[in-house]
Amino acid sequence: MTRRTEKVGDTLQAAIADLLERRVKDAALDGVMLSITHVRVAPDLTTARVHVSLLGVEEERVPTVLAALERAEPFMHRELLHQLRMRRVPRLRFIRDRSIEEGDRMTTLMREIARAEGREL
Repeated sequence: MTRRTEKVGDTLQAAIADLLERRVKDAALDGVMLSITHVRVAPDLTTARVHVSLLGVEEERVPTVLAALERAEPFMHRELLHQLRMRRVPRLRFIRDRSIEEGDRMTTLMREIARAEGREL
């Protein structure tokens, strides 16, 4: 990734998070705690993969949440065009990121092992 695409990705990450928090209204997203963990922008700036961590969401509800994000993509793209004043704003593609969930699972396992050995973390 070049410095330019990294900068665009960071800008998109902040703008998308703000849009999801303040402007996107979808019943499937109500009560869902999500975090934009990373945005990877293509070198030609045509697409961006938005990595989303879904916390506290039942596994069977995940496809519904991701579908809601995809439905909101055209709205977010238009808003980003107005907000960012870039010549080309990438189209967004949402991908589930399990890194936070995995980190939480590993921490829980380490605490269980420590308790079994008689010490605390």
